[in-house]
Amino acid sequence: MLDIVEKDLLAVHLPTVTYLRLDGSVPATQRHSVVARFNADPSIDVLLLTTQVGGLGLNLTGADTVIFVEHDWNPMKDLQAMDRAHRIGQKKVVNVYRLITRNTVEEKIMGLQKFKLHTANTVISTDNAALETMGTDQ
Repeated sequence: MLDIVEKDLLAVHLPTVTYLRLDGSVPATQRHSVVARFNADPSIDVLLLTTQVGGLGLNLTGADTVIFVEHDWNPMKDLQAMDRAHRIGQKKVVNVYRLITRNTVEEKIMGLQKFKLHTANTVISTDNAALETMGTDQ
């Protein structure tokens, strides 16, 4: 999907937009420097990345907009990806957008994400908040 965004959107329709890319094609040893450059250089408009490559602890305070073009079956992974832009040190309002094509598997994924989040919120609610204090031996 990043290839499509890069080649068909940025190159063709937005040629003046400057961007970096962070995905499986970037060696692990170079990933930190890509993120550091994005956060430090205000002339870079976009960081194209996959949620899988980012990993835990990624800090994207240079971002003020998150646009999902792919969605994970696990809603917590998408929420974690959103949180990467909402880190300590973030000085901007962060907007999150999800691009979803009608009548595709993306709609089904979003429906499943909503169901999973609703179920999790129902299980962990104020009515059964005592469950949070229970140990594994109880």
